Amino acid sequence: MMSRFLLLLFIMLSWPLAADNIRLMTKSWPGYTNEDGSGGYFELVQLVLTPKKGELQLEFSNFNRAVGLVEKQQADMVLAVTKEDGHKLLLSEEPIDFDTIMAVYRPGLRQGIPLTVKALAELRLAWDLAYNYGAVLGLTAEGYEVHSVQQGLEMVIKGRIDVYLAEQADLNESGQPLLQNHKLVLQEILQVPVYVGFSHSIRGAMLKKRWDKGMAALQQSDALKQLYQRYPGMRRPAP
Repeated sequence: MMSRFLLLLFIMLSWPLAADNIRLMTKSWPGYTNEDGSGGYFELVQLVLTPKKGELQLEFSNFNRAVGLVEKQQADMVLAVTKEDGHKLLLSEEPIDFDTIMAVYRPGLRQGIPLTVKALAELRLAWDLAYNYGAVLGLTAEGYEVHSVQQGLEMVIKGRIDVYLAEQADLNESGQPLLQNHKLVLQEILQVPVYVGFSHSIRGAMLKKRWDKGMAALQQSDALKQLYQRYPGMRRPAP
């Protein structure tokens, strides 16, 4: 009887994950995770997992909720997670991209002296809700969490904060008018690797194994190289 139970358990754990829908949660990043299912990250998911028709279920929300649902095992995977965001998740072996953290501030703030991470610790900061850039940069100071790029930039313009920390692609997408009209200073602070996050469960572990195996098989392929070439905003990790 026990041997039958163990055999059944083995079959259940070994059964291909493709038999069920994969619930992928993500924020909508134009060019990366478009709401019509196109974009660089979604193309990478298709290439690595090669899901069957109807297997992949895409759901969009803000980043904080996307991560939270996967942490609670109510969804299977989430895209573009830093190691600091992913303490309660299983992360892919290799990053899929790098976030470029930019500092935005008024011209007179540093009198032409570039910012350092150490200098940031002494300033009033803000970053987007759930991006956790304080932890990413190793800062102990509290930062104000904003709900949009526009809100962060307006706080700099009005002098409510000294520096707004934002991802470069987000600034390019939503911040150009305010940046140009107010001649704000932009400075790159850090390149941060981002990963695919999976739920901390048997199902999540199986999906992570499938992802890592698929990515390893593609490392020397032209298909992966060409995908990153089509999306120059995505930075491919070195093999």
